[in-house]
Amino acid sequence: MQNYYQFLIPRLNGLEIKKDFKKHLGLVKKGIAGFIIFGGKLEETRKYVQKLQDESEYPLIISSDLEQGLGQQIKGGTLFPPAMAVASAITPPHPPLDKGGPKGGWSFEIIAHSSKLKLLKKTYKAFAEEAKYAGINTIFAPVLDINTNPKNPIICVRAFGEDTDTVSSIGCLMIRTFQQAGIVACGKHFPGHGDTEVDSHIKLPLIDRSLSSLTKKELVPFKDAITAGVKMIMLGHLSVPAIDPSGIPVSFSENAIRFIRNKMAYDGILITDAMNMGGIGKYSEEEAAFMSLKAGVDIILHPSDPEKVVSYLEKKKMMFDTKKIVSFRKSFSLSPSSSMPDLSNNQKLSGELAEKAIRTYGKFRIKSDPFLIILNDEEKEKGEVFRKELKKEFPGLKTQVIRMDSDIQELKIPENAFLVVALFSETKAWKGGASKWLFKKISSLEKRTELFVSFGSPYLIDNIKGTAKIFAYWDSDSAQKAAAKIIAGRK
Repeated sequence: MQNYYQFLIPRLNGLEIKKDFKKHLGLVKKGIAGFIIFGGKLEETRKYVQKLQDESEYPLIISSDLEQGLGQQIKGGTLFPPAMAVASAITPPHPPLDKGGPKGGWSFEIIAHSSKLKLLKKTYKAFAEEAKYAGINTIFAPVLDINTNPKNPIICVRAFGEDTDTVSSIGCLMIRTFQQAGIVACGKHFPGHGDTEVDSHIKLPLIDRSLSSLTKKELVPFKDAITAGVKMIMLGHLSVPAIDPSGIPVSFSENAIRFIRNKMAYDGILITDAMNMGGIGKYSEEEAAFMSLKAGVDIILHPSDPEKVVSYLEKKKMMFDTKKIVSFRKSFSLSPSSSMPDLSNNQKLSGELAEKAIRTYGKFRIKSDPFLIILNDEEKEKGEVFRKELKKEFPGLKTQVIRMDSDIQELKIPENAFLVVALFSETKAWKGGASKWLFKKISSLEKRTELFVSFGSPYLIDNIKGTAKIFAYWDSDSAQKAAAKIIAGRK
């Protein structure tokens, strides 16, 4: 009987890697292909991943979502700005929004600017070095989606931009940098998750574009990535009738697999998006896994219960070719990098990018102490660094924090105060985008506000006219400090 474990990459919770080691080791003994790591501490993760590698017949695929570097998952690693912020940091200034400038991404104009190209390569080399030290050999990045829909709840700042050139050029540079450093890059989410208002973690999105339209836009970054030699592509849980009229998710569509293999001439590894996502639609994880393998997918990612999936596959008794996955695994090294990355320098590099990424639109000058309103639709407290930095420059600063669970009915804003509204709303899985509550609050404050600052999606405020705006793209300490520094300079 065929060993179906070798097609699966289940979840490994890094913070519990020591406690759950026997369970993970049991899967390794059964022939599991590898793991996708969420969370953990750097040295502990490194230690126990190596123990698992030592017990595996073939090198394990140790993967992780590190779109923003190792710090996105592993404590001790460096957290870098999201993709859209990186694109902003390396591209020259452009027209403001109300004069024809693009909303979120900018034309890729850095090829002639060697210093910016050098900064980009340095950044992605740091990603790779830290991942290798942790024992991770596969990074699920770059995001090759083009964020063409401003209401997109899950791609947004994870995309390099809204135009093909930016996404394709930076994505391919990331691929080459990773793979030259010995890290497998995985382009995602084929054939493009940018033009939707639905989060595929929650339910199946529909990409209602013609094949001609897809070919001219969404598919271009994937085509270029294939030319660049990307070793892995992730299939999105997306219904794309232009590729498969049946509407089933691309992740287990035979038509989609034939399309990428034949029409796009891709012979590398194909992996599904996570099987625990609502985007698999009406199918169970076991059914979706079987359909994926039958369609020609090489790896099933993040089954909630790998044992249950294997049991289902065994009952189906269908044989799948193992040569490709075995050959792929043999290409990895069994040992992590022994060289400790320069984490301090990488942290400085992240801060430099965060500062360079900030974009300011509209003119403003602060003649009196600002009144700061923090709008937060996250579970955690946000904005304290920003408040403290502003307080240093404006000792008379007054602050009002408003969260979704707040029962504040009426704001008492001083009549002559310069009103700054800071928005904290992270783009993340399962959230479904920024809350309706946040949009209502923005609308209610729009006419009175003199400066909006978005520590997240630029689309929250990009359509507001006649008001100064600062786009920071994320809410790291470095981004908050950089935004505060800009405001302080307008006294």
